[in-house]
Amino acid sequence: MTTLACHPLAMSRPTPHELAARARDLLPVLRERTTETEERRSMSEATIADLRAAGLHKYYTPARFGGYEMDWGVHIDIGRELALACGSTAWISTVVFHHTWILGRFPGQAQEEAFGQKPDAIISTGFAGGGGANAIPVEGGYLLSGLWRFSSGVDHADWSIVGAKIDDKRDPNDPTPTQFRMFLLHPTQYTIIDNWYAAGLKGTGSKDIKVENQFVPSHRTVLTGDLQSADPPGAALHKSYIYRVEMTQYFWTGLLGPLLGAAWGALNDYLEQTSGRIGRVSGEAIAELLPVQTRVSESAAEIRAVELLTAEFMRELHEHGVAGRRLTGIKRLTQRRDIAYLARTCVQSVRRLAETMGAGGQTGHNSVQRHYRDVRAMASHSSLQWERASTPYGKWAFGLKTGDRFVDDYPDPELVI
Repeated sequence: MTTLACHPLAMSRPTPHELAARARDLLPVLRERTTETEERRSMSEATIADLRAAGLHKYYTPARFGGYEMDWGVHIDIGRELALACGSTAWISTVVFHHTWILGRFPGQAQEEAFGQKPDAIISTGFAGGGGANAIPVEGGYLLSGLWRFSSGVDHADWSIVGAKIDDKRDPNDPTPTQFRMFLLHPTQYTIIDNWYAAGLKGTGSKDIKVENQFVPSHRTVLTGDLQSADPPGAALHKSYIYRVEMTQYFWTGLLGPLLGAAWGALNDYLEQTSGRIGRVSGEAIAELLPVQTRVSESAAEIRAVELLTAEFMRELHEHGVAGRRLTGIKRLTQRRDIAYLARTCVQSVRRLAETMGAGGQTGHNSVQRHYRDVRAMASHSSLQWERASTPYGKWAFGLKTGDRFVDDYPDPELVI
């Protein structure tokens, strides 16, 4: 058995509240950089340095490698704070920075290799568009080739994780399911394709990465099913429950902080811009118009509802994780359905505000419009697509098989609508 070196914890381990406060302290400078961030189409080195200095990159990094190894949910507070100013920065700080949690589930030797080289490692991922990728088994590992899309933050990544099917040259009539593995790659093993030109989340640098016949040793790979299970290979190395939970149910929540923060940011900026606005035709104070007041109230109520349900998700996931319980039955389906519904609600709440701003509010650098574009981009993530997320619940409600054994084999006794 491989013996891993242990790295000391940082001198002062912050609390979740302290990390959120550090994120809040960055808001003025992030607001100043929003135009630059969008024009760069990627985070600046200055912003990455600020996030690192605040410790916002290692809340889920294992403690044995100098990370904070915090309980699940702190990413929500960090993302919500940062997205008040910049949705792209929030996306990098939560959706990307929480990938150290995924690396903490990899085999121990891979963790030691990655975190040992750089305890402050940033990990990007490439899960989209890799369907044509394949890995050929060779002595000691695999030869990997493929193209993966939308690898957010890859410009600043110390390592990247991608998924691919195993090309084992089997008989096409062999009924055995094809294996899929995750691969940990060093930046020297892939090429970044600079093609991120998007309407929203412009500053995330979510570029494609291409791999051509790169050898990946076996210890830097893991079966996708094992990685996503409640007992991944690297979990035994760490004390926290977060490495011993079923990955997918927790992974989905990574997008909620940026969504929530961007929605609040849009509302705050709308109020600031509208408070002194006078109608050019009627000469009326816009803030005194009843329809405007009603729209503001409705959007605020929706965002508040998103906030409350998000907090409930985090509480439930934490409690299940600490107790070592899986989410089963209706809890799995309602969680997936509701997370997608929250994304839709955020889009609706911000759209309502953006559509009332007139021509002056449609300019590219208007902050409400930027928040609106970012929220729409976030909600378009495959895990938040409404039809895909809601259909399994509909099947279950009609007594049909959903295809998820933790639902079909563990039915809940009561129907929750």
